[in-house]
Amino acid sequence: MRLPMLRFVIAAALLAVFILNLSSKHLRPVFGSTNYAGKVLEPTRGSNDARRVVRGHFGSIGDELLGGRPAPNSKAAGGNTPYSLLSKSMHLLSGGKYEEIEGVEAVWQAPPTGAPRRGVMFIAHGCNHGAIDWWPSSPSCPQCIGLPEELNLTLHCLLRGYAVVAVSSAARRASRCWQSIFGGGGDPWDYNQGSSPVDWMRVRRVLDVVLPREGLSSLPLFALGASSGGAFALGLPLVMPGRFSGLGVQIMGGPPGLLQRYRTLNQSAPWPPTLFVHMPRDTNLAQLVTENIRELQDGNVRTREIRVRPQPLTPLYLTQRCAPEVDEQTSRELYDALKAAGYLDARDYLRFNPRSQHGGGWRGILKEAGLAGLERLRLQPEVSPIAEELNLLYAGHELCSETTTDMLDWFEGVMGS
Repeated sequence: MRLPMLRFVIAAALLAVFILNLSSKHLRPVFGSTNYAGKVLEPTRGSNDARRVVRGHFGSIGDELLGGRPAPNSKAAGGNTPYSLLSKSMHLLSGGKYEEIEGVEAVWQAPPTGAPRRGVMFIAHGCNHGAIDWWPSSPSCPQCIGLPEELNLTLHCLLRGYAVVAVSSAARRASRCWQSIFGGGGDPWDYNQGSSPVDWMRVRRVLDVVLPREGLSSLPLFALGASSGGAFALGLPLVMPGRFSGLGVQIMGGPPGLLQRYRTLNQSAPWPPTLFVHMPRDTNLAQLVTENIRELQDGNVRTREIRVRPQPLTPLYLTQRCAPEVDEQTSRELYDALKAAGYLDARDYLRFNPRSQHGGGWRGILKEAGLAGLERLRLQPEVSPIAEELNLLYAGHELCSETTTDMLDWFEGVMGS
């Protein structure tokens, strides 16, 4: 692809995010495309399977939306029971510690006692979110709100032996996005502009305090970011060259020429292995990720790509992911209400983007159904577990925890090769 065309693709994707943030406080950034990407890459360096996809808990192996292959990446799936690893292990997340370190909001937790310490995972949230999303409320983090995909991702990292450190962006009002290497985000910083990279410096301060204090400095350091946080993660090597052993970038890509610029600024430290997780339903982003991977591969950087496909809603899905807030009976009633309203197709895939208000939206359907106990559920934008899970099932633009095992497997494989 020619450079002007790629810049147009990037601009179109970012403009969509910007417009949605301005136009509705009810939406998280989303790119809005509803077409499926048909382009398949060759396996990338450092991976034997660059095309692994995520399926629903009861999805058919022959489902054309899933490429005909199952990929049970998450240990949290509950199968035919209402219980999941996440719902049974919430107590393991009660150790999240909230701190303000030199004025920077952070939450962190070390692996459980007895678990081997394998590394440290720094996590960067998406727009309209913060470090408090990744743990449930507890005495050591009363501010925490615990969203399901964030909780499940944190849990899998901890059980695998990774300390988890989440930091909030400097922008705590309006969009709450990170500074971006695109020159957008909470406050723009572009490595071509030379202005201060405030958010990156805040993260470095937190890591410089927490890691040595907790005896974690000798462990490999990885970064995972989603959406705005994904773009932020791609800027970490520019500010902290040689410090990160791997980058996980979800539902976001980077600007063209990023690797070339990095190598101009940093001659010694190699660019870290980079894994992209994205949803092909967003064709603009899929195209950008393809170009990013090609650039990194051409520069002999190890890469991996995981595509996340739509998944069906099942009667037990919402309690498996959103317990204890959503119990089994409520999960079944929510499913029945959406099914009766025609929100699900014959195979129980979502027919509409959950971020849209088509037909009054899913919130309107639930309220009209008059479900008992609806008032105790968090339905507000950006703090609703149900909203997050429906977004994931639709697979337009949402954090996905089901790829965590694949991500850690790949990082560890690259480290050992």
